[in-house]
Amino acid sequence: MKTTTLLLTTLLLVTACNKNPGEDSSSSDQTVVDETTAGSSSGSTGTTTGGTTGGSTTGTTTGGTTTPTQTWTEEFMDLINDHRQSLGLRALIHDPGMEKIAQTHSQNMANGTVAFGHTGFSSRCSQARAVLGGGNLCAENVAYGQKTPQAAFNAWMNSSGHRANIEQSRVTHTGFGYAKSASGTYYWTQIFLEL
Repeated sequence: MKTTTLLLTTLLLVTACNKNPGEDSSSSDQTVVDETTAGSSSGSTGTTTGGTTGGSTTGTTTGGTTTPTQTWTEEFMDLINDHRQSLGLRALIHDPGMEKIAQTHSQNMANGTVAFGHTGFSSRCSQARAVLGGGNLCAENVAYGQKTPQAAFNAWMNSSGHRANIEQSRVTHTGFGYAKSASGTYYWTQIFLEL
């Protein structure tokens, strides 16, 4: 019953509109996708498969797969890439620069600097493209209220718009960030980019 109540009280937000760079979206009822027609990227990708931004856990989390030495970012990347690979899709490359962008958005939502949602999405996509030296398709998932990466992942997988972003075959890079508000609510952001 607690799980059902938690799932029912968990608020998800996805935004999906095809957008050009420079447009912004404050819509809360669609999946956010930003597609450019600019050419492919150049420059360094700065890839990694883990990170420490946002902290870590020191034990198994209820419903999760976290080990004592695994950060929440690593756990989330494992969940995303295990799922993608089970569908025959390539694993996403976790980029620390994109992680910082996602982390900043989560922190801004957690501290009330911006309302929960996709405000500033186009700016975050532009920042991600700058970090990676280019890029085309850009998408974003946000959520709040889930207490673990596993719970956020499950919530996104149970939402068709969020799931579509996770399963988007064109995206190659991602950044994941989360933050905890003063009242103890977690805010989650994942940015996807095709390079």
